[in-house]
Amino acid sequence: MPETDSQPACDSPLEACILAGDITGVMDLVDAMSPAERAASLPAVERLVHARWRMLRPQQLDPANPTQALDKHKANRLFRAVDLARFLCTSGHPAADYWMHIGVQDIAAFRQRYQPALSSQPIEKQLRGEHNWHYRRHVHRAIVAGLIERPQTDEYLQALFFGDLRAESNIVLNHVDADPGLAPHLLQLFDHEGTSDGSFAAVEKYCHDPALTWTQAFLTLCERGVYTRTQLLDKTLGALACDWPQFKSGWFSRFHERLAPTVDEMAAFAPRYLALCHSRIAPTVGLAMDALARLYKAGRIDDTQVCEAVQPVVTSAVKDRVLSGLELLGQVVRDTPARAAGISAMAAHALAHTAPDVQKKVIACLQSWGLDAAGQEVARGYLPFVSAVNQAALGKLVGVAQAVAAASTPPAGAGASAPVLPPAPARLSPLDASRALQPLAQVADLVERMAYVLENPADVDEWERVAEALVRLAPIPAADRAAFLALKKRGSRLHWDSKPLGFALAQLMACALGDETAAMASMDSPAGKVSTHDFIAQRTLGLMSQAAAGLGLTPLSAPTHRGGFIDPRQLVARIAACQEANAALPLSEQVFALMRLVPASVDADAARDALQLARSLKDQPVVQALRHALGGTVAVPHDDAAQALFVAAARIRSPRMDDALTLAAFGGLGPDGSAAAQLDWHVSSSEPSEAGYAVFHTLHVTCRPELRPVAPHHYGIALCAKHLMGERWQTETDASTIGFAASLQPSNLEPFFAEGARTLGNNVDWWEAQWQNRAYLDVLLQPTTPMTPMACLLLAVGLAGKEPGQGALAVDALARSVQDGRLDLTAMGQTLARLWATPLVKGPRLAKSLAAATQAHAAMPAAVFALLCAMAEVQSGAPRKDLSPLLELLLELKLTQGLDLPGSTRTALQAMRLSGKGKLAVKALTPVQGAAPGAGEAGPSAPTGEDPALVKP
Repeated sequence: MPETDSQPACDSPLEACILAGDITGVMDLVDAMSPAERAASLPAVERLVHARWRMLRPQQLDPANPTQALDKHKANRLFRAVDLARFLCTSGHPAADYWMHIGVQDIAAFRQRYQPALSSQPIEKQLRGEHNWHYRRHVHRAIVAGLIERPQTDEYLQALFFGDLRAESNIVLNHVDADPGLAPHLLQLFDHEGTSDGSFAAVEKYCHDPALTWTQAFLTLCERGVYTRTQLLDKTLGALACDWPQFKSGWFSRFHERLAPTVDEMAAFAPRYLALCHSRIAPTVGLAMDALARLYKAGRIDDTQVCEAVQPVVTSAVKDRVLSGLELLGQVVRDTPARAAGISAMAAHALAHTAPDVQKKVIACLQSWGLDAAGQEVARGYLPFVSAVNQAALGKLVGVAQAVAAASTPPAGAGASAPVLPPAPARLSPLDASRALQPLAQVADLVERMAYVLENPADVDEWERVAEALVRLAPIPAADRAAFLALKKRGSRLHWDSKPLGFALAQLMACALGDETAAMASMDSPAGKVSTHDFIAQRTLGLMSQAAAGLGLTPLSAPTHRGGFIDPRQLVARIAACQEANAALPLSEQVFALMRLVPASVDADAARDALQLARSLKDQPVVQALRHALGGTVAVPHDDAAQALFVAAARIRSPRMDDALTLAAFGGLGPDGSAAAQLDWHVSSSEPSEAGYAVFHTLHVTCRPELRPVAPHHYGIALCAKHLMGERWQTETDASTIGFAASLQPSNLEPFFAEGARTLGNNVDWWEAQWQNRAYLDVLLQPTTPMTPMACLLLAVGLAGKEPGQGALAVDALARSVQDGRLDLTAMGQTLARLWATPLVKGPRLAKSLAAATQAHAAMPAAVFALLCAMAEVQSGAPRKDLSPLLELLLELKLTQGLDLPGSTRTALQAMRLSGKGKLAVKALTPVQGAAPGAGEAGPSAPTGEDPALVKP
C-alpha cells in the first residue's frame, strides 16, 4: 500500500467494515467465509494493521487531510475491528485464545456469540507466555473474560501500568470501559513508585500523543464522574510527599499542573503544600512554592507559615527555587514590614549558593529589606565564600568593605598577570614499571583472580592476566582441577549475548581443564553486525587453540602493561620461544599482538632494543611485520598471506599517518589500514514537528577514506569500521565490552573516541539511562592516553552532559589531563568553541562543569581560564544567548586569580554583540581605560528603590 495514501481503498466488503469500525459486520462477514477465503483476506487485514496509525495521525504535508477530523471514538472502533478481523482470519490461533488477541472491549461480545471452549493449557501458563513479560498485557484481559478473579498482589498492581500506551487507540480508557471495576484499583498506582520501566513517567516517555497518556485518561475519567478532583489532588500530593526519584516524581508535578486546582481546592491541603517545601526534589518544591504564593495572596495562609516553609528553600542548591523563595519573602516584607529584619537574617543564608547572580540578588534583597545586627553577623560569615564580583557589595553592606578590597585587589603597580600553568611533568610511558601486568604463577592465585573477573568483567586488565595464565598453565594438572569446580558452576550461568567476556573466559577455562566439549560455535555476533563480540570471539578462539596445544607458552597477544600495551622486547622473546618450540600460532594471535605494540614514537628506546633483538629471529612473515612496525627496513611482500600482518604493523609504524610502504604495496584497504583514518564531525538538527515530536540534535562522525568491506584478519580496519558505522541509537550495552575494544589497539584510539563522542553526544540530555557509556571517559583518565582531537571532542560532550555522574567523570578527566601535561588547552578550547557553536550543548551545564574543574587542582583555575579565553576567541560577533554563564565564570577567575585577558581575547569580547547579563559581564571583563579601579570588575551597581525580590533577573 503506498505510503502517500491517506485512506486505503476499500477493495473488499471486509475492508469496508473494518474502516467503518463495524465490529458486528466484521464478525458476520468472516463467519460467512470459507477457510480459504479467510486466508486470502488476511494480507489485506495485515496491511490495515500497519496503516491504521498513519490513517489516524494528521499529515503535515496535507492540511486538508480528512484524518485530522477523525474522532477518538472512531479511532477506537477502527483498532478493535482490525484486531478482531486479524484474529478471525488467522488459522493458527485457537478459538480459546480469543481474549489475548482481540480488543478488550469486544471480549464479552465475542464470548457471548461464539461461546469458545476453555483452553487445555493452564491459565497461569497462558498469562505469562514464554518469557513472563506477557503477564501485564494478558492478566487484565483474563479478568474481563471471566477466566480469573482479580489478583490482590503487587505483581498485578505493577501490571496496571500497562506498558506501551501506543499499543491501542487508548489502552487505559478501553480497559476501564470493558471493566468498570478497574477504576478504583488504578488510583492505587498513585501510592506505588513503580519500576524503571513500569511507572507513569516511564510508560509516558515514548508516548508522544497527549490523547493516549495516563494524564489524559485520569482527567477524562474525572470528567465522566468516575473520580472527583479532590480524589486526584489528594492522591497527587500524597505521591509527591513520597520524594521518589525526580524522573518518577516529575510526572505527578506535571499532572498537578494539568489538573490546575483552584485556590479553594488547594486551601484544603495547605498543610501538605507547606510540607512539600522540604522535599529534596526540585520540581516538587517549585510546585509547592507556586501554590504557596497563590494561597498567601488569597489570604489562606499567614506570613508565619510562609516564613517557616521557605526557610529550607532559600538554602537550596537549585537556582530557581532560591529565587522563587526570595520573591515570596519579598511579598511578605511588603505586606508586613515589621518582619523585614527577621526575614533578612533568614534570607542571608541564600548567600551560600554558588551562582554569582543569585548572590547578587540576595545582596540586593538584604539592602532593600535592611539588616539588623544579627542579620549582619549571618551575612558577614558568608563574605569569604561569595564570588569576587559580589564581595565589594556585600562587604559594604556588612561594614567590612575596606578589608575585602585589600584582600582581593592586587598590590599597587603589580597589575594582573597572564595565566601561568606549572610546568607539565614528563609524559608517562605505557611501558613504565608501575603499569606492568605481573603474570599469575600459582593456580590458587589464578582461581582467586578468575572469581574476581567473572564478577567484574569491566576490569579488562585482570581479564587479560587470567586469560594469559589459563593458556600458559594449560593443561591444568588433574590434582588442581577441583579448585575450579565453583568457577565452572558460575561460568555455566553466563550467556554470550549479555556477558561475552565472562562467557569467553569460562570457555577458555574449560579448554585449559581438558574439557573437549568446550564449544565456541555459539560465540556469534549478535544481529549479524560487526561488534566487540566478534573481536572477543576471534581473540578467544586463538587463545583456546594455544591452550589446547598445551605447550606452556605465553600468548603473543597477551598485554604486558595496563591498557592492552605490549612491550616490543617481550614480543620478540615470545616469538623466539614459539620458534624454538616449533609452535604454529593462529594468524589472529599474530595480528592482535602487532596491533598492541607500543610504537617507536611513544617509546623509542624500547623499539630500538626490540629491533636489534628481532634480527636474531628466524625470518617469518610475523617477524618481518614486527621489524616493519618498529621502523626497520623491510621489503613489504605483495602476497595476501602477509597483508594482514603488515597492515597491522603499519598502524604502529605510522600512528595517525599514512604508511607509504604498505600503501604502495597493497593500495587503499579502508580507513586505518595502510591509510590512516581522517575523522571529522558535525551536528545536524531535525525539523520541528507540528505533531509535537521533539527536535533532535545529532552528532555525526565522518571518515576519509570511506568505509568498505573488510578482508579476513584485518582486525584493525574492522575495529575502525565497528567504531564508525554505528547509527544514532546504536551503542555498546556493556562497560566491559567498551573497555575491551579500547585495549585492542591502544596506540590508535581515535576511532574509539569518535564512537564515544557520538554515543555521549547523542545522549547529552540523558534521554536514555546509558550508564555503560562512562567506560569511554574512563579511558581518558589513564595517564598514557593522548588527548587527540576525538579525545577532546569526547571530553567536551562529557563536560556538557546532563547526567551528574558522567559530568563528574569528565571533570576528573579534564583535571587529570591537565595535571599530566597531556592536554593542549588551545586545541581543547577550540573544540569546546566549535561544539558550543552547535545547538547540542547548553551554556549553564558547560559552565557548571568548568567551574567544578577549577576546584579539582591548584593548576585548574588558570587552565580553565585559558580554555575560556580560547573559546571566546573563536566566537562570532553574534554569539549564543546562553553565553553569560561562561563569561561570568571567566570574570570570576579573572578577579580571584588576578589574571589578565590576552589581547586577542579582549578584542574578541569587545566585538561580541550581547545583551543582558552577558553584556554586563563583557563590560566588567573589558573595563574602559582610565576608569576607577574596580569599576568594571564590580559589575552592575546595587538596585534602586524598586523591591528586587519582586523582579526576576
